[in-house]
Amino acid sequence: MRRWLLCVWMFTMPDDVQFSPANAMALQAGSARERDVAIAIRGLTKTYPGGVNAVRNIDLDILQGEMLAIMGKSGSGKSTLLNLIGSLDKPEAGSVEYHGVDLRRVVNLPKFRREEIGFVFQLHYLLPHLTLLDNVALPLFGQAQARARASSALAEVGLAHREHHVPGAVSGGERQRAAIARAIVNQPRVLLADEPTGNVDSVTEEVLLKLFESLRAKHGMTLVVVTHEPTVAARADRIVHIKDGQIERIESKGNPTAA
Repeated sequence: MRRWLLCVWMFTMPDDVQFSPANAMALQAGSARERDVAIAIRGLTKTYPGGVNAVRNIDLDILQGEMLAIMGKSGSGKSTLLNLIGSLDKPEAGSVEYHGVDLRRVVNLPKFRREEIGFVFQLHYLLPHLTLLDNVALPLFGQAQARARASSALAEVGLAHREHHVPGAVSGGERQRAAIARAIVNQPRVLLADEPTGNVDSVTEEVLLKLFESLRAKHGMTLVVVTHEPTVAARADRIVHIKDGQIERIESKGNPTAA
């Protein structure tokens, strides 16, 4: 329920505060030195009550257009790390930068998040009483051409024929594809996915992975995926292995490197 409410808030938060001019300029320009780094993570740390060190002093550069997989046992800190990267949680220390923009300096973080980051979760979190079209249009609430853009996003994931169906009238794989359409409707440069294939069979998993590859090829999106599945991680350019809240090692096309 908490995650479902967070999704509703994330997609419908009003835009009563705007980006600062400095943020807008930095977001579009950045520096020549950093132009190939989509996300720069420095000293990222998160501790929960009781002294649980979920994420400990992580440094990581995620390159523009790459697919990065994050793997680790349950409780290793991988989903917490993804939430920190996506600004769904706040760190005790450290920073996350998107194309040179430090999230700590963004004036309107919900607006930044909606425009720059797409989220896909293990569960689709579609509102059951809305059609797929209206669900996908939620991040565009109050904007002109919202339904037309939502329709285009659904067509891109192969669901043009399902846009007037409610979630309960389509398959599990189609619901997850609708969730992906919702994540890309704002054409974000970064897509964050937390166990996106965790509730589907192997055939649907392959459909979703090919869809992610197509979106990366077409839009140049950076894709960060938390997964337990070796078949999913094998599609990534790099695999970050997390243990006890720290990077244990990074694999790059079969070449493991210690953190």
